[in-house]
Amino acid sequence: MNISPRKIQLGIYLFLVGLLAACQPKVGKGLVESKAPRWIDKSEDENYVARHECSFVQAGNEFVMFGGRESAKRVDIYDFEKNSWRQGKEAPKEFNHFQATYYQGFIWVIGSFKTNSYPNELPEEHVWLYDLPTETWIQGPEIPEGRRRGGAGLVVYDDKFYLVGGNTIGHNGGYVNWFDEYDPQQNTWKVLPDAPRARDHFHAAVYEGQLYAVAGRQSGGPGGTFSPLVDIVDVYDFDKGTWSSLPQPLPTPRAAPGIAIFRGDLLVMGGEGEVAGPAYKIVESYNFSAKKWGRKPDMLYPRHGTQAILSGEGVYMAGGSPLRGGGNQRNMEVYYKDKPKGKELQAAELSAPNEVSIARGGEAKVTVKNASKDSGVFITDLKIEAVAEGAVEIKTAMENILLAPQAKSEILIDSSTPLESGTAVLVLTYNGKQTKRINLSLK
Repeated sequence: MNISPRKIQLGIYLFLVGLLAACQPKVGKGLVESKAPRWIDKSEDENYVARHECSFVQAGNEFVMFGGRESAKRVDIYDFEKNSWRQGKEAPKEFNHFQATYYQGFIWVIGSFKTNSYPNELPEEHVWLYDLPTETWIQGPEIPEGRRRGGAGLVVYDDKFYLVGGNTIGHNGGYVNWFDEYDPQQNTWKVLPDAPRARDHFHAAVYEGQLYAVAGRQSGGPGGTFSPLVDIVDVYDFDKGTWSSLPQPLPTPRAAPGIAIFRGDLLVMGGEGEVAGPAYKIVESYNFSAKKWGRKPDMLYPRHGTQAILSGEGVYMAGGSPLRGGGNQRNMEVYYKDKPKGKELQAAELSAPNEVSIARGGEAKVTVKNASKDSGVFITDLKIEAVAEGAVEIKTAMENILLAPQAKSEILIDSSTPLESGTAVLVLTYNGKQTKRINLSLK
């Protein structure tokens, strides 16, 4: 009888996990495990890097894994319809300890470390976007110098990004309770009221107008690198602009679990504790209607340091470390049903007139439009070039501005030339390397 290498590897792995099961930490008392849906081992084509402290996020009809401790710049992309992996464009930095977020056609990296120099990782200075259809990395605006950190939670709400918590120096202290708002359509950064607790190595989620900062720890605190853990779930109400906390703490405190809102539950999946040994595979859930914690079936694989993807009718986990601290794996699994959904992304296009006339000594408005129905256009640069016999000036700032699908924007151009005629070219650079050139005619 022929046995595939994959099955042999899985058998050895499950045997070792069984030996380590006795070392699993005690879980919250009094929680009854649900006997309904279980986790499904994908056993997919594993042609990707086994890694942890990474991102795992859906973009269109594909899952994207990148960053982390291992081959951090490599981007692995999973086509769930073809059950195959491919490599994307190499990342510009060694992103690690971050919660990447998909929004308007881009994967966004905000609140990440940029080096893997444990235990003193350096925070990334910029917002970064990854445009999957064109395989392009886009450098966005600088994060204010006093607000840079990695290991933070990142969510999108009402077309704005919210960054909470994190760590400024890696694993030697530096944990913060900062809370910030980044508006990509206005290119503004706003400091908001601090969260009740500092935390890093965690993720955040949004449900019905409220942000939930879940799990994590204060790395390099009184207990050393792996403690103290944070068991209180902090909640921010966007309408009220106030913080509160869930009345019941997370039953099993842990750092770096996967987080997802699924079928009325806040799922907390896996993670790592204070004691050396296997990572967690327990899944605890906070039911928003009942306002209490419960148990869901354990994952098939213990893991920490990766993200959860909610797609279609299932929650997907892959990667992460099977042990507290270092280690890595692949082992994609899905909770509930393996029926992911997603639409293939198309490259966005910026439409604009080929030529615009400007009265001598007057002004003109140039209207540009994002022609895409699904993806944003991120304008990184706006300049005048090839001026002849005249002078024009851009009055509208548009650097590092996100133009939403089907949205329009007007660029005000001023002519100060006293001459009878002249020409210039308005050049817009967007989505990293694409350009739109508009001839300006002075009359």
